[in-house]
Amino acid sequence: MAISVRLCSGKTGFEVTTNTRIDMIKAGGILKTKVATKHLILLNYDGVEVSLYPGGRMIIKTSSREESLEIARRLLAELGLPDPSEK
Repeated sequence: MAISVRLCSGKTGFEVTTNTRIDMIKAGGILKTKVATKHLILLNYDGVEVSLYPGGRMIIKTSSREESLEIARRLLAELGLPDPSEK
């Protein structure tokens, strides 16, 4: 599996893509969310806006690629999911 990071089209953050499926109902119960549905979770994670999708895609509104990647890895760990770059 892989993890990739690229500047989002609006240039307001980074799109982190993983091949890790996320159970949105379970994730909504673990994370402190603003909005949680079976299709999307919106949250403020350590002061950073994050949009989380069931296919493992995340939009993370940070100013650096490295910070986005670190937040994505911490979120996956908090959800009990493996880091896709370690497989």
